[in-house]
Amino acid sequence: MKLLPDRPSIEFLRKEAKDLLAALRETTPDASLADAQRALAAEYGLRDWPGLKAEVERRAAAAPAAPGGLAEALAEAFGLGTVTAKPRPVAFTSMGRCWDLTTDRGRWLAVTVFDWITNEQAELGARLRDAAVEVGVAAPVGVRSPCGRLIEGVQGENWRVYEWLEVGPSPALPVSAAVARRAGTAYRKLHALAIPTEMPMSPYLVWRRDATEWDKLLERARNAGKPWADRFEAILPVWLDLQTIEAEIQPAELILCNSNLIPTHVRLGRDDELIVMEWDFTGSMTPALELGSALTQWVMRPTVNRKALTAFREGYGDWPAMELSSFSVAITGWLNWAYNAICEAIDPQDSDHADFAEREAVGVLDRPMTRAGLEQLLEVRA
Repeated sequence: MKLLPDRPSIEFLRKEAKDLLAALRETTPDASLADAQRALAAEYGLRDWPGLKAEVERRAAAAPAAPGGLAEALAEAFGLGTVTAKPRPVAFTSMGRCWDLTTDRGRWLAVTVFDWITNEQAELGARLRDAAVEVGVAAPVGVRSPCGRLIEGVQGENWRVYEWLEVGPSPALPVSAAVARRAGTAYRKLHALAIPTEMPMSPYLVWRRDATEWDKLLERARNAGKPWADRFEAILPVWLDLQTIEAEIQPAELILCNSNLIPTHVRLGRDDELIVMEWDFTGSMTPALELGSALTQWVMRPTVNRKALTAFREGYGDWPAMELSSFSVAITGWLNWAYNAICEAIDPQDSDHADFAEREAVGVLDRPMTRAGLEQLLEVRA
């Protein structure tokens, strides 16, 4: 699901809708601007265009303020200089809120990260990011603290800071063939690096819950009075069927992969250049498994986008042999994300997390991953 910034512009959203209309007309020539506006609103987790406009107005009137002393503490921790302006909110993500900081040394983007993203994990991502930039993949520049660290603890949370980069939005879904081709090219460049690794794959991408845990989660949703509990029950057999799709992973085939190069972690730069913003999920994977994950994110939402899929494959080039088991990591990661989103929606940390998780929970239930959808991805040939 796309995330509205904390200070959205309706004019910016109108441009997004026009860009999305061009993508829609690649597969549906008679699509209207109203169709694109509805599709864009749905991407932001809202019912329709009037609802999206109302949300823009609400956010404009109630922009969050930074906790006291946060900007100064971040500036000190990362050696950014003296704060010269009030910090401005950028957006709330699954990891927390991002802030726009201005000091006498420049402008910066400060982002919170998950607790498991340690400095060692960030260094792994920086290694892949630096190699990727050398071969033409665009990415922001991370800031190291005076201690040489990429991650610093500030006010009870882990933080990263980047040099400010003027970028556009993340691509709206469905993506155009041109954007899909650029995404395929980015994956080709990353996989061509073939950086060897002896690290095991992330448990998040290989560990699956059994049916009992899912049943308990359904019971929790019912006890919490969630209006979507019936939908959850109806889709659960489909998700349990997905868990029967597995892959045998050969350690010798593992390379360092971005592991989360998805539309929401990319921004559109000048001339629609793709700028890969997120590298902290870097880990071990095979090219085929990462491509399986990529397809479910880039060309499967809201439905299988055949033109974009063909363009993605053209951008990638020498396509590896893929079968249903190639989606094993995509399935595991998606089911774990769905489980966590539903958990958070039932028992959120705070109001920000509650709003985000509720929309995510509804999103995974309204547009679930299915075996049939994965099989469609395998049918398309470049």
